[in-house]
Amino acid sequence: MTALPPTAFDNLMQQLSGLPLWVKQVIYTQLRHELEATLSKPTLEAFGPEHTLQLWIPEITRQGLVELEKHSGHVPQSILKILHLSRFKKNVLSITILNNWTLEQTAIFLLEAIAKELLSPPRSMVISGTIDYLAGRTRLGEYLVKINRLNIQQLDQALRTQQAIAEAMGERTGIANVLINLGYIKKEDSEAILFLKEESKKPFTGLPNVLPGGGNEAVARLQGQLTQAMQRIKDLETLNYQLQKKG
Repeated sequence: MTALPPTAFDNLMQQLSGLPLWVKQVIYTQLRHELEATLSKPTLEAFGPEHTLQLWIPEITRQGLVELEKHSGHVPQSILKILHLSRFKKNVLSITILNNWTLEQTAIFLLEAIAKELLSPPRSMVISGTIDYLAGRTRLGEYLVKINRLNIQQLDQALRTQQAIAEAMGERTGIANVLINLGYIKKEDSEAILFLKEESKKPFTGLPNVLPGGGNEAVARLQGQLTQAMQRIKDLETLNYQLQKKG
């Protein structure tokens, strides 16, 4: 299996790795301050490298490999693209950028692929919860439980409080505000997680301008390979249909 060329993001990370240590310290300090101003320490710790969706490398199942080879015709092309890139050990970030998707779109496709048993579920409950949350399958309260920022008892108490406020005041208060007023989470955590959901709806378009020349060529080469792979799948589907028709 021929290795895929690096993405523009891979090239950027390689460039950063080659920077002098004293430059890396400045970059790290600035990013750390920005993140600490956005999220509380416990929430930051919940999203360690092993629990970050963007760094997760989907694992294709045997059924997924069979689908790639034979193509049943029942699997959308978006999922076939994920399966193809998963064979090359590409993480969610690369899959999203290479297909010019939003992270929300990728989460929706991943959820469907996992449900069809074409991909193995993530080992991390945080990653699994993030997929569900960004794909719109779960709400904020459930997501906070899945990333261990809230327990079931606290969520139940918050929902009861929310219902009591609605009955007394005649209006529904958002679960985030209830959780904050009960002292279960901090305001910055709620705002940051809701902001992440909104940001996940935006495609990433910045790297081509950051990496003129080489980065764009790498992306173009890989997109060409994906196009060829999808054409091959279409050809196989047509051939399969013709054989069935003759039979």
